[in-house]
Amino acid sequence: MQPARMMRESGLVARRVSAQLVRPSVLGTLGLFTGVIIPFGWIEQGPPICMFKLMTGMPCPGCGLTRSVVALLHGDLTTSLHFHPLGVLFVLLVLVLAIVDGWVWWRAKRPGAPVRPPSWLLERLAVTPAPWVAVAVLMLVWAVRLPLYVVGAWVY
Repeated sequence: MQPARMMRESGLVARRVSAQLVRPSVLGTLGLFTGVIIPFGWIEQGPPICMFKLMTGMPCPGCGLTRSVVALLHGDLTTSLHFHPLGVLFVLLVLVLAIVDGWVWWRAKRPGAPVRPPSWLLERLAVTPAPWVAVAVLMLVWAVRLPLYVVGAWVY
C-alpha cells in the first residue's frame, strides 16, 4: 500500500473516532467531572474570566454560572443558587442531554440499528423553541439580578 493512501486512511479513522468523542454524552460527562475535581476555592477566589464583565465592569447574563455549577457539584446548593439561580437547571440539562445521547449511542451499537451523527440531539433541539426559551429565561434572571448588582445587594 502506498504511504499517501495509508496516511489518508488513517486520517479518516482519526476523524471518525474524534467525531464519536465530540458528542453531548462525552463532553457533558467530562465537563461535570471537571467541575467535581476542581477545588471550589479556585473558582470562588479566582479573577473574573467573563470578557463582558472585564470590558464593561457589569456582569453578563451568565456571570456566576460556572461558580454556581462547581458549587452545586461540590454539594453546596445555597452557594450555587447565590452565584446563579440557573446553575441547578444547567446541571440538570447537561445530565439529561448526556444520558439521552449516551443511551442512543449505546443502542446504536446493536447490529442493524440506525447510526446517528453525534450532533443529532442538539440539531433536534435547535429547531424547537427550547433555545429561545433558554435565552428568555436567562435574560429574565439578568433583568432581576442587574439592578440588585448596581445597588450592591447581589455579588457576582
